[in-house]
Amino acid sequence: MKNLLFILLFLLTVNLFSQQVNTKDFIKRCYNVRLHKNSNFDKYDIYFVKLDLSVSDDTTYLSGNATIKSTSKQTLDTLVFELNETMEVDSLLINDSRVNFNHDNHIIEYIFTNPLPPNTKFTAQIHYKGTPTKQGRGVMSYSSEEWGKNSTWTLSESFHAYEWWPCKQVLSDKIDSAYMFFTCDNDCMVGSNGLLTNVVNLDNNKKRFEWKTFHPMNYYMLSFAVAEYQDYSIYAKPQGVDSVLIQNFIFNTPECLAENRAFIDSTIIFLEFFSEKFGLYPFANEKYGHCLTALGGGMEHQTMTTIGYFYHDIISHELGHMWFGDYVTCASWQDIWINEGFASYSEYIALENLSNPRVNKWLTEAHDLAMAVTDKSIYIPFSESKNEFRIFHYNLSYKKGAFILHTLRHEINDDELFFSSIREYLRLFANSVATGDDFKNVMESQTGTDLDPFFDQWYYGKGFPIFSIQYTQNSDSLLFIVEQTTSSQATPLFQLHVDYKILYADGDTTVRLFQSKNVETFKIPIREKVTDIIVDPDNWILNKIGVIDSIPPINSKKDLFKFSPNPAKDFITIKFNPNLDQETKKIEVISLGGQIINRQETKGTEINMDITNLENGIYFIKVMSVDITYSKKLVKY
Repeated sequence: MKNLLFILLFLLTVNLFSQQVNTKDFIKRCYNVRLHKNSNFDKYDIYFVKLDLSVSDDTTYLSGNATIKSTSKQTLDTLVFELNETMEVDSLLINDSRVNFNHDNHIIEYIFTNPLPPNTKFTAQIHYKGTPTKQGRGVMSYSSEEWGKNSTWTLSESFHAYEWWPCKQVLSDKIDSAYMFFTCDNDCMVGSNGLLTNVVNLDNNKKRFEWKTFHPMNYYMLSFAVAEYQDYSIYAKPQGVDSVLIQNFIFNTPECLAENRAFIDSTIIFLEFFSEKFGLYPFANEKYGHCLTALGGGMEHQTMTTIGYFYHDIISHELGHMWFGDYVTCASWQDIWINEGFASYSEYIALENLSNPRVNKWLTEAHDLAMAVTDKSIYIPFSESKNEFRIFHYNLSYKKGAFILHTLRHEINDDELFFSSIREYLRLFANSVATGDDFKNVMESQTGTDLDPFFDQWYYGKGFPIFSIQYTQNSDSLLFIVEQTTSSQATPLFQLHVDYKILYADGDTTVRLFQSKNVETFKIPIREKVTDIIVDPDNWILNKIGVIDSIPPINSKKDLFKFSPNPAKDFITIKFNPNLDQETKKIEVISLGGQIINRQETKGTEINMDITNLENGIYFIKVMSVDITYSKKLVKY
């Protein structure tokens, strides 16, 4: 989903919410977080839904019935559905027999006289009517100022399907097939999921649009949009099928089609390209399409996105959701990254494929937005899994979610392997649900790489690395020290490959190096005089740059080492010239009387020394290398 109105609301309120994330081993998961808790939801599976509703383009009022076919998973004594209690339920039929029921606290409840044994199929039909009351979710009806047309549409993600149809809001229970029948005024059209199999003319200037889909679908994907539409249908031709219908219901004015046609037509390019990268469009035997409404963004309703405007990024984002979010859905709202991070990265790779000049700008903007929040992880802790502001956190679920895929792509360093591994992930979890760990496990299996550190840092961790560099050059070698700090104490180190562009007068060269600790020393053979070093020149990693300093070669004893603070009370940090990186340095603390108080050795580039046991006074820090010995005065207080 890319709902700009919701994003703006979030930006106004983001500081009101806080998060506590531990390491993944201690984070509680709940795979079926639901708005209305009731254990009876776990006792049956839905396999078919038929909605037969009367709808209008200028009101959210609706009426009709829902037929729901299910199978008991265990002995079923109580059947429950979620439906907002503001909706009036006229009757409930179980296997065509009218029964008594309760409708309280947004739950329709029926108690069986004779409980159903496990694996028993049954049918419930609910006749109902009313006006959904939830603002900004459920069902909305607004007029488009630009086109002067009214439109009514649904928006059920994440917990709002119950606002308008009697449902079971459990992510793991995908509906195998659905019929979506909608009756409207004669001058309107209704778009929905699947294929439009029939349009029936009715009395009183009414028409019924009959849509059918035979692909598994999550509860929040069922949808409709009604307005005075025209049908602009085009076809994509991805490899593997003759063609895929792209059916667009746009407002019925000539100007609307003329203004949007070029952007709509780009859907062909994106669908064919994504089919190449992710595998064939999952619903190729039905369709893809758009219903234009007054929505402030887009919502990836399966096979028929509800959209408020046409532009490359929103088209590619919502289309990307057909693979990531629809075909494979997050198993829990804690793992919304499975939906939104992947769809957001689809925007980037679409621009990349088009060689669009905006591609670098997109990456830079995503980079900056992702780094704007350092105290939260992409993964959502259980305590916030019902908080929709947190679920749809634009900086985290969308932008940082996209960027860690970009970084993972760089870490794998093999585009064919990266995308083939994603295709395998989609194949394994097709028509089902998955977690971030499920994706990690598949990528590990396919690439032969341990990705636990990567996900601990980027998915469960917080913040980003900050790099500072000191470098020096002797004859034909460049020696540089990379010191990594981080923006969050929760993640003190990011172990990863980093590119460094080394600049010199006549050109440059780029090296790829792995950082496994906070301070790392690298030696690169290079004859040219180095003028600068650029960290991550192609923007593969979320990071900031600290200080980049050049250090002159050792030409005097004073260049051997430095330490701070001075005067000091508890500890001092001694840093050595990086040219001495592999040499053994002997360090002594000597009193004014010549007594050696402390003696240490190191081959590193720095060492921390505890001086808490020293009496207050003046001492000398003496450092001895293979060729040079030098002392500096220390004041202890």
